[in-house]
Amino acid sequence: MKRISCLTAVLVIVAAGHAGAVRAATAVMFEYENEAGDPVYSYTLPPGQAERGYRKVDPVTGQVLEEVAPALPPEELAAKLARERALAACEDELDRIYQLYGTERDIDYALNEALASLETRIGQLQANLRQARREQGRLRNQAAEAERAGREVSQSLTDNLARSQSQIATLEQEIAQREQEMDDARARYARELERFRDGTCPEPGTVADAGSR
Repeated sequence: MKRISCLTAVLVIVAAGHAGAVRAATAVMFEYENEAGDPVYSYTLPPGQAERGYRKVDPVTGQVLEEVAPALPPEELAAKLARERALAACEDELDRIYQLYGTERDIDYALNEALASLETRIGQLQANLRQARREQGRLRNQAAEAERAGREVSQSLTDNLARSQSQIATLEQEIAQREQEMDDARARYARELERFRDGTCPEPGTVADAGSR
């Protein structure tokens, strides 16, 4: 009976040693600094340590397998995400530019086509505006003649004058919008030409990035 007990104890010790060896061979150890700045090695991370940063270490060789940096403050994280979004948008734009254009002349041609289309539309709007102003002048003359003759200006004439003024305001606004679109087109194609020539996206927030906007 005593011999069996000794054998059991030996088997337990061997099993425990084997389990420890298996754990050391398969588990990952964490290395981090405590509040005093001293290095700590553990198979678990205390609450809140993940945000403060740590390293994953091979418990057998001591080799650093991965280093996890401390979490950024909210404002720095927001700025980092904004930079990443800006860089991704620039890269998407660069891909689109190279899909659309094969040479710089293609960009110049596209700009000229866009400007010509807008100029045609502006010309049409300006012609409509001149006609609307002539009509407004005619209506105003009718109202003035009625007043000089001592007659009351009719409600229909008053309504026509109001509609005429509204039409003129709308046409003037549309012309201003088309002119702004021409300015925007020039700026957009200038940026695309610069991107096409450079072929890279500057790091957001750098001097090069500021110059490309």
